[in-house]
Amino acid sequence: MKRLTQIFQALLAVVALIFTTLIATGRLAWRTIRNWWRSRSKSVRESISTLLWIISLIIICNVAKSYYDDAFGRDYWDRELSEQISLHSFADDKWRVYDQCAEKYTTDKVNWVSLAANGDSLAVYALPNKRGYINVKTGQIVIDAEDNDYQKAWVFSNGLAAVMQNGKIGFINAQNEIVIPFQFDYVDQSRKSDFGYIFYDDYCKMIDADGQVGLIDRKGNWMVRPMYDEILTPCTNGYRVVIKEGKYGLLDATCREIYAPEYCCISVVADGIVLTKDGRMWQTDFEGHIVQPFMFEESYYLHYPIGYDECGDILYAFADYAKYEVHNCYGIMNRITGEPITRAIYSDINMLSKELFEVQRCDSYDWHLLDTKGNAVSRK
Repeated sequence: MKRLTQIFQALLAVVALIFTTLIATGRLAWRTIRNWWRSRSKSVRESISTLLWIISLIIICNVAKSYYDDAFGRDYWDRELSEQISLHSFADDKWRVYDQCAEKYTTDKVNWVSLAANGDSLAVYALPNKRGYINVKTGQIVIDAEDNDYQKAWVFSNGLAAVMQNGKIGFINAQNEIVIPFQFDYVDQSRKSDFGYIFYDDYCKMIDADGQVGLIDRKGNWMVRPMYDEILTPCTNGYRVVIKEGKYGLLDATCREIYAPEYCCISVVADGIVLTKDGRMWQTDFEGHIVQPFMFEESYYLHYPIGYDECGDILYAFADYAKYEVHNCYGIMNRITGEPITRAIYSDINMLSKELFEVQRCDSYDWHLLDTKGNAVSRK
């Protein structure tokens, strides 16, 4: 303990000596500099003072510029609006439109700029709680957000664009003339897919105050009253898939409902319509005639046990049957003839023997035994 005390005292003495040396050296340096400064002429002292002020000012400016660049300067996450016009991003999450040919900015900072719809030249730009439009080919503002009270706006389609005033949706043309009055309620579309108030084939999806979706024409008339949970973007030949309470239906190009929303799935393909309902999948032509009465998404081989090998492992044989999949459920089909034996209403299917299946229903999860004709043998 005594030795530790001696070591600690020695360390304190060394530290004290170092500090004393530093203080003495500093005082000596200060006296030397002061004497040198006093021995200089007034003009020399003024020159040195001026130089020091200039250096300090340069340092302050560089620090200020670095701070400004970090907070408000370019961050170089740019994107193109057209071949001539690009969008420059800044560190404060703002954007400016830049004309690459003229090498100059065409706007002040804005919150964001959308892309223009295919075949159109006008894009939406945003200021706080205000919206306007920019021509993406020239970079010029054509509908000024400061001059209009548009709280929200959407891109042009078929010559019209949806804008919102006082919670109501209306439509304007490229000259900022109101074509469809502000008569539709705005409802948060976060739960809707692809809802951008876009006209497709002269019809636009619109939602009412209750969240139901319909279609309007270019005059604002309801062509399909709001009765669906969703209407998807038109597909082949203008057909539109509709959804209500998780079931699918179909509208034709004239907005006539040709299939009520009672199907598990509907797909429009090049040569017809594929329908899925109650464990069945089939295809019709566009006139409604059935062209493929039995379809499925995928099929899987089935096998059954036939005995044991010399090691006691079970031996299996491939069956003449397969399980097929429709909308995440399974059915049984004859693999040789391709004919269905059951509908796809089971969550799992196995073979216990050459002529016996065990199946689990999707709705109740109960297990049953079926023969090769699909008849129930007994409940497992």
